[in-house]
Amino acid sequence: MQRLSPYAVLKEVASRQPDHDAIVFDDKSRITYGEFAERVTSLAGWLLSQGFVPGAAAGICIRDEINHLVASMAVLCMDTAQISLASHENATTRRALADRVGVTQLIVETPEAWMEGLRTIEMPATGTEVLRGFRCELPDAVCQGRTIDSVAIYQNTSGSTNVPKTFAISLERLDILSTRYINDEKERRVLRTGSIEFDAHRLHRLGLLLAGRSCLFLRHLNLQALVDFCKSAEVTAIHMGGYKLSGLLRSAAATGRLPSVTSVHTGGARVPGYLRKELTRALTDNLYVLYATSEAGMISCATPDQHENFPEGVGFPASGLTLEIIGPDSAEVSPGDIGQIRVKKGGVPKNYIAEPGTSSNFQDGWFYPRDLVSQRPGEPLIFHGRADDVMILNGLNIFPSAIEDTLESHPAVKEAVAYAIKSRVHGEIPVAAVVLNDPSTPTEAPALLNHCRHALGIRAPRQIIVVDRIPRNAAGKPLRRELALS
Repeated sequence: MQRLSPYAVLKEVASRQPDHDAIVFDDKSRITYGEFAERVTSLAGWLLSQGFVPGAAAGICIRDEINHLVASMAVLCMDTAQISLASHENATTRRALADRVGVTQLIVETPEAWMEGLRTIEMPATGTEVLRGFRCELPDAVCQGRTIDSVAIYQNTSGSTNVPKTFAISLERLDILSTRYINDEKERRVLRTGSIEFDAHRLHRLGLLLAGRSCLFLRHLNLQALVDFCKSAEVTAIHMGGYKLSGLLRSAAATGRLPSVTSVHTGGARVPGYLRKELTRALTDNLYVLYATSEAGMISCATPDQHENFPEGVGFPASGLTLEIIGPDSAEVSPGDIGQIRVKKGGVPKNYIAEPGTSSNFQDGWFYPRDLVSQRPGEPLIFHGRADDVMILNGLNIFPSAIEDTLESHPAVKEAVAYAIKSRVHGEIPVAAVVLNDPSTPTEAPALLNHCRHALGIRAPRQIIVVDRIPRNAAGKPLRRELALS
């Protein structure tokens, strides 16, 4: 079976382009590939001197972006599976995640009580004198390379449950990602605005660095700083959640548009037509809306030419992916009908770690995201929301996306989220929360209700409440259950 060695890949990239930007900051400082590879190998040598055991699962508890990135690459280069035990999780959750994947050693900024019983190594800042004496070639005994099925990273889902589900990212998946970035010029100089402690942001940056691309960091995010940094650093791609982009546009005065070389990639949650229009008007013509899952990666991507005709579309299925839309009997639905999506793709995990029984998300080589989509012949996929979020009122299926689209078509509404209130008599009663464009001149709820009744009839929400903001999880997905309980 094919063997893969991230250490060999990093060495090759650094020797081929030692002066090329690996990391660029908004203060114009940078770390070249030669410097980055040196930091990684120095840290790896130092970790070995501190008792780090290659091959034994490691947890990383580091908030600093660069220290975390160097530590993550060093662990990867020592052929050791890793998991981020992020500071935004509570102590109980972090310990549960560590135990779930068999972590025996931690690389940390500061030891904490929950770490008791685990080998804990306090990491110094990379690039400091403490590590300079450990510059070395990692020994062959440490870096033999593992097979494509070997675990590179344990990743967690972005759900709102107390302890997220965990699955394995294989070396094959990491290799597929880095190959994609090599072949995509938009991924040449990339700015991600999310913390590296979040798995998707870390995985992307590791893939970029193994592809020889440049990772850019903007420490103080506002719209003017974003535009200025993209111009000065020649950013080719911004990856940012739609909710964060919406917030930037709302809170800032008019700025210049992004450079024509810069593309904006967004997703994580539904990106409605009104937001696409606003982004195109105010910021860029190069807007890409992704439909992806943590488990399967990118499933489809709506390109700039699709937004006008398909304002809720999420693009055509990505190459190398098999996709079906099925009904309750697992048979494919008729073209244009709404059904659940399932996909097959290289590098997708086969199960969740330590989940009792067999997960219904993974069956016979298919991954089931539990999302509802539709697709007409020759047209892109339309995302209709989570299957779990469908409301059943007196036996009638009501899709949150239909209510949200209707409300967001009203000129007074900035964003909307539909959710259900449980009823013993009716099953689930549809309700919606809205954020208004101008909170100082609130629109009366009856006007919005009439707007929905005219468009949706019996599927209209029975109540509309005005809120200052929509609660969201770390991935930007609306927390419908939290709204329902408030």
